[in-house]
Amino acid sequence: TDFGRVPADWAPTPLERVATFITKGSTPTTYGFGWCADGILFLRSECVSEHGLDLTQSMFISKAAHQTLKRSEVRSGDILITITGNVGRVVHLDKNFGEANINQHIARIRIIHEQVAEPFVFHFLSQPAIRKYYSLITTGQAYPQISLKQVRETIIPLPTHAEQTAIATVLSDMDAEIAALEAKLAKSRHIK
Repeated sequence: TDFGRVPADWAPTPLERVATFITKGSTPTTYGFGWCADGILFLRSECVSEHGLDLTQSMFISKAAHQTLKRSEVRSGDILITITGNVGRVVHLDKNFGEANINQHIARIRIIHEQVAEPFVFHFLSQPAIRKYYSLITTGQAYPQISLKQVRETIIPLPTHAEQTAIATVLSDMDAEIAALEAKLAKSRHIK
C-alpha cells in the first residue's frame, strides 16, 4: 500500500465507505458569532496535538452558534485530523467526551460501519507512515493542506472486526503504559 506492507487478506477500504460524510468546521465569527466565556467547547487545530487532545487551546461558542454550525459538530467516538498547517495530527474523542465544534483546519471522521472499530482506524491514522503520506500530497508551500476529498479517499486496510479490536486493544494498552511512564518520569524529574 501507500503506507507500507499489510497482510494480503486485509481489505483496502477508502475511509468514506466506512464513515458518515467526512467534513470540516468553520470559524463562528464568519457567521457573526463571537467567542464566549463558557458554553459549547470549540476546538482549534492546536487542540489536535502530537500528544493527544489539548483543551488548553480550546475556546467556547454559544448554543446558537453551535446550532448554526451543526455540520461541524463533534462528539464522543469521533476521530479528528488536522488538514492544514501541521497536517495529519490525529485524536480520538473518548466515550466521555460529550460534544463540541471544530474549525476549518480539522476534519471530522465518524465511523458508522458496524464491522469497523474506531480505535483501529485511529491507530492506523496515527502512524508516522500516514503523516509522511499526507506530507507528500499536501498543496501550498507557505500553508500546507490536504483536501477533504484526500481524507475521504485515504485507504484503510481492514482485517476482520475481531482482529481490528485485538490490535487496537494492544495499541491502546501500550499508549496507556507509555503515558504512565512519562508521568512517572516527569514526577521523578520534579522530585530530583
